[in-house]
Amino acid sequence: MAKAIIFLLTFGFWFLSAKAQVDEQTKFKMFCSALDNLSTEPNYIVISVKNKNLGETKEICTEAPFIGGAMARENGNSSINCKNYKNRYFEFSKESALLNINFDLYTEAELDTFAKSINVIEIIQQVKNGKLTTKTFNGNRKEQIMFAHLMFNNGVMMTRGCIAGNICGLTYFKPKKP
Repeated sequence: MAKAIIFLLTFGFWFLSAKAQVDEQTKFKMFCSALDNLSTEPNYIVISVKNKNLGETKEICTEAPFIGGAMARENGNSSINCKNYKNRYFEFSKESALLNINFDLYTEAELDTFAKSINVIEIIQQVKNGKLTTKTFNGNRKEQIMFAHLMFNNGVMMTRGCIAGNICGLTYFKPKKP
């Protein structure tokens, strides 16, 4: 009986931790920090986007500067004040704006399948402990962006390298003290 309880507690803890994500306030702070990063190594961000033509809304990952590019394509203004987007929600109808942020690059099912193929919790712990600071991607861009999506939702800021673009920096997000 004791073994069964230990097993259930262990499995329950593992299951809950596998689903653990940072809170929305932290994601908002990460979003603002990423928008403030004007370097040649942009951060990835996770946002909710509605395709107004189809009425479809989904969570996607894109490079922070690309949201400004999408806004410019949509309404001619690339300026974004993060405080106006507390929910990180955007709407686009122009195909060029949706393409700019890779709206249709992957589905939620593909992201879930990818998440099951890697040990997200272990990766996050390695980043927190400073044991993992970069990741090199040799596959397609889709895998890199799905990885960034999972990292963002778990409190890891990921940058795309400025030279080849496939060597990415990883840092656990710590909000700036006021």
